[in-house]
Amino acid sequence: MKLPSLFFIGIICLSCVGKKEPLPMVFPGDTWIEKQPGELGIDSQKMQEALDYLASESGEDGLEEVFIARNGYVVYRGDSIYKKHNIYSSSKSFTSTVLGILTDQGMLSEETFAKEIDTALAELYPEVRLKHFASMTSGYSGNGESRWNEPSADWSWTPYAIDSALFVPGSEYAYWDEAQMMFGRLLTMKARKSLKSIFDEKIGKTIGLGEYEWGTEQDPNLPELTINNGCTGVMINAEQLARFGHFYLNEGNWNGQRLLSREWIGKATQNQVFTDEVADTDRSNVDGRGCYGYNWWVNGEMPTGKWHMPDAPKSLYYASGLHNNMCFVIPEWNMVFVRRGEDGNPAKGKPYVYNSFFKRMALAIKD
Repeated sequence: MKLPSLFFIGIICLSCVGKKEPLPMVFPGDTWIEKQPGELGIDSQKMQEALDYLASESGEDGLEEVFIARNGYVVYRGDSIYKKHNIYSSSKSFTSTVLGILTDQGMLSEETFAKEIDTALAELYPEVRLKHFASMTSGYSGNGESRWNEPSADWSWTPYAIDSALFVPGSEYAYWDEAQMMFGRLLTMKARKSLKSIFDEKIGKTIGLGEYEWGTEQDPNLPELTINNGCTGVMINAEQLARFGHFYLNEGNWNGQRLLSREWIGKATQNQVFTDEVADTDRSNVDGRGCYGYNWWVNGEMPTGKWHMPDAPKSLYYASGLHNNMCFVIPEWNMVFVRRGEDGNPAKGKPYVYNSFFKRMALAIKD
């Protein structure tokens, strides 16, 4: 009776030979640990094929500022990952993170009415809450035309000069930078600190973000406050942006230290746009219905019934900025993918190109 038992035990043991335990999640110190893709369950040839596709759809910066980490280990890094420049609208994800920090601290919440912070908003925006700003459904617009000599009502020289609403809050979606500037201003007014100082004190220093700049959009009526621009202006490099993504991948935890609540991370990275309407503005080509959280794009189902990126992992979410400045978090793969540049957006559009990229990248993921 003992021999058969030993025989089956031997078979079981033999079946385990060759199987590798997945590497544990790690967190970078001053530097990241580098591993070969195969050590992290990634087919290097197929990964390179996916990257070659992305390069073919990108501008002249190509893969220079691409940074890929899985389980906290670097598996790919371009030659210019320490080049610092504006990440443009990816900065918005930093702004909503400050909302999360202040929410965790009990200072306010996403349900807080904007008029409770700035009473000047009470007349024209009595029902606007902070969640409406974070989800691009506030309807807020500043007075004046674009400062960039474009046919647009967005980006005026006076974004804090309150103009009439574009729509009833929550009823439509409008990607509107003036609203994000006002959002950042409101958070600053409540905390009496700049967005950057709040972020650095609670998160930036601990995750090793290091030195960086965040541009300002000052309010002449509040000269005592440093008001970082809520929609753009974070000047960092690819390695720093990957740290931010890795922090989100780990749901607000950094090497055992809870810096932001898991509850907030969950809210910010799931769809918060429930309207079927896109506002009739000059920026109506940007559609976040069903696929926009709190200043994070998410791979959600849109009113058309189609997914934002149908061939990409369903758990994927990302920060997106002008000139193809992207930070993707892919929980299914324990991966952070950063692509940065100063070379324009993909001609075929980001959703199309990155859906096609992640479709190819999925073929490289072996476990």
